[in-house]
Amino acid sequence: MTDESFYAWMCRHARAMGWDLDDDAKKRLRVWAAIALTSGLDDAQTAQLARGLGVAEEEVTAAYQPEMRAAAMGELLEQPDLAALDADLDRIAGEDPPR
Repeated sequence: MTDESFYAWMCRHARAMGWDLDDDAKKRLRVWAAIALTSGLDDAQTAQLARGLGVAEEEVTAAYQPEMRAAAMGELLEQPDLAALDADLDRIAGEDPPR
């Protein structure tokens, strides 16, 4: 996976499939991206999107999961208690010297 956003990934594949990416199509893809990045896609959604983009279902999942995980981790680490817990776990795992 590259640094390409899921939305950009979908646009690239949609263009490859011959889609006319007018404003309405771009809005639909933004909705798909928002759903994928906030709650993930269920099997039916993944299959529908894969068919429309001409890719395997596994490719859809692989395209959005890293961005979804990064966003979720960012939200978690915005919580002071969870950020402190993350730092403690890193220390315990040996990434930081003991305090």
